[in-house]
Amino acid sequence: MPNPFFRLKKKAYIEFAVAVGIIFFMVVMLCLFSGDNDVKGLTNQTAAVYSDSSEVIPADGNDTSGSADEQESDKDNNKNKAASEVFQGNSRENSKEYAKTTEKATVKNTKSKTVTSWSAKYNNQAGLSASGYSYIDNFKRHMISGLTADQAVVLNQILDGISNFETDISIKDNVFKKDDIESLKSLFVLVKIACIENNSVASTYQYAGNDDYLTAIKLTYTKTQEQALSETNKLRKKVDSVLKGIRTDMNEFERIEYIHDIINKMCIYGESDTGNQDSAYGCLVEGKAVCEGYSKAFLLLCNYAGIDCTIVTGTAISDSGESASHMWNMVMVDGKWYHIDLTWDDPTLNPFDKNYVRYDFFNLTDSEISQTHTGIKNEFYDYPQANSTKYNYFVYYNYCAYDFGSAYDAMERAATAAAIRGNKYVSIKLNNNKTFLSVKNQLFKELKGKSPIFTLLKKVKKKTKADFSTGEISKIFNEQTNVITVGLK
Repeated sequence: MPNPFFRLKKKAYIEFAVAVGIIFFMVVMLCLFSGDNDVKGLTNQTAAVYSDSSEVIPADGNDTSGSADEQESDKDNNKNKAASEVFQGNSRENSKEYAKTTEKATVKNTKSKTVTSWSAKYNNQAGLSASGYSYIDNFKRHMISGLTADQAVVLNQILDGISNFETDISIKDNVFKKDDIESLKSLFVLVKIACIENNSVASTYQYAGNDDYLTAIKLTYTKTQEQALSETNKLRKKVDSVLKGIRTDMNEFERIEYIHDIINKMCIYGESDTGNQDSAYGCLVEGKAVCEGYSKAFLLLCNYAGIDCTIVTGTAISDSGESASHMWNMVMVDGKWYHIDLTWDDPTLNPFDKNYVRYDFFNLTDSEISQTHTGIKNEFYDYPQANSTKYNYFVYYNYCAYDFGSAYDAMERAATAAAIRGNKYVSIKLNNNKTFLSVKNQLFKELKGKSPIFTLLKKVKKKTKADFSTGEISKIFNEQTNVITVGLK
């Protein structure tokens, strides 16, 4: 006869084992997601592309003696916002094992989200290859080349977690050591840039790990998933409408110029009430952004327009000597890289005039940009070299000058082009500060009631039949970049 006490004893053992298992699981979770300064528990960090509290916008040295001169004011300093945006569409790790994992996640996302896919639509309508660039490919090509295979896995795990609005994201063990927090910070710079379509991740994150390595990241979100997806749809619709302005016959330079101009005409520099100023959404949809928003909007539009583009994080110095954190872009034209800063090319005039767009920082070399900007190198990627001047805005249009005679001719060419296009502003660039000051004095100097600039404009008006004043202009002098701008009335 079976022993009834044996059954009871066996059942007790099973219940005891289950209880121990539950307790062990709770202890592990508590170790992972609790605690203060214990490395095994959560440790607070701030995810920021730059750490300074403000960014500096250069002020033009405007001449105030003209009949209708315009004053250009300094842009307000921006408080650093360190939020990471939701990454819609994840970059892929090459390993077969991880590729399978992310593929399944993508299928799940497609079923649960209603965001509109528009990259293929644009590529077809613009006459570009249907397999044209996407910002995901661009990001992989230009900004994660310095990652090891394991580090790339961790990056993808974080991005996948963000795309699914996960708060607790497990990351591959034995990759980031517990005492190598600086590497994690560098990785989060990449996360911040990769999350280009939404800004729902809060500025702080926490990490947890075992005795030696980090094993988890904990995030919080400032918006619900529904709110974020709604903003993503609005952003994509806006991008769709912007890209329709790119003609099939535009070369790379012309596409860049179009994107540069339309961003600066639709966006005002500054912080917004919604907190979206550091995102592409804030720049393109709400029309208000700081340098991070400008850079991300430019990156997004360039990538879908088939332009290789990346982001540079660093500092910048204004003509008043102030230095602060800053973000700008680099673009590739005809196989060569150039620096381009849309924030500094979007001046704030008083009164405001959306038609005034500068080209002072349009496709500069490393040497030129280094006069005011300094890039901060990330542990995981290096910026490409920029040594060519061929596609600098003023070089491309032959608006450069080295003395008064060449400056007069360059101004006439620029004014003629502006009159034909219906533009209000005409700019030329001088080769150095000495020439700049000399041309400034001669071009606007009155002799017997006449000034060379008005003689020039009368000639242009007669030739183009355009409707603008030949007796009243505005003058903007940027001694920092040796650029002279004339505003037509």
